[in-house]
Amino acid sequence: MEIRIKYCASWNYQPRAAGLADEIKQNTGIVPTLEPGSGGVYDISADGTLLYSKHKTGSFPDNNEILAKIRKFEKQKG
Repeated sequence: MEIRIKYCASWNYQPRAAGLADEIKQNTGIVPTLEPGSGGVYDISADGTLLYSKHKTGSFPDNNEILAKIRKFEKQKG
């Protein structure tokens, strides 16, 4: 599975994205790809499917929330 974290570089979301990537790696063994973006973006996707978008929710996710979404996505994919 490919996990991608797209973060806003101009707002310095990189440390937050790197922390989430580390947590995902520790809990799943998957090494996420970090992708710089702009405009306040903070999106997490799995195999091209958007799991979380800061633009849609208005806030940053809790890391445990993202881990749960990844596990759920894995189960759905079989």
